[in-house]
Parts: sequence; structure tokens; C-alpha cells
Amino acid sequence: MANLDDLLSAPQAAELLGISVKTLYRNSYVYDDFPQPTKVGRTVLYDPDELRAWRYEHPPRERTITR
Repeated sequence: MANLDDLLSAPQAAELLGISVKTLYRNSYVYDDFPQPTKVGRTVLYDPDELRAWRYEHPPRERTITR
């Protein structure tokens, strides 16, 4: 695990992954292999290396534009 100073807050983690905070929290329930946060009091913090590794294994879906 990374040093606490290196961990990301939920908004920072969501930005790193290119998703919303709501989706970040939902992913922790939907994907068994989603990196679990470290809790410090009521604050959840994510390891950026674990998030990057997860994103590599789960690339974002391509969006199609419908008219």
C-alpha cells in the first residue's frame, strides 16, 4: 500500500479514472476486483497505482453518438 500522502480522495480518484464520483462508488460494488479504499476516519482514500492497474484491465467503453 502507498503512503497516506500518496493516496487520492474520491474526487481525485474519479478524475484519474475519467468517471464521476458516483460511478467510482458504484464500481466498488459492481466489480469484485475494483481497488478497495483505505478508510481514515470517514474519509476514503484510493491508491493511484491500484486504480491505474484496474483501468488498464478495464478500459473505458467507446461511446457512440446516436442521432
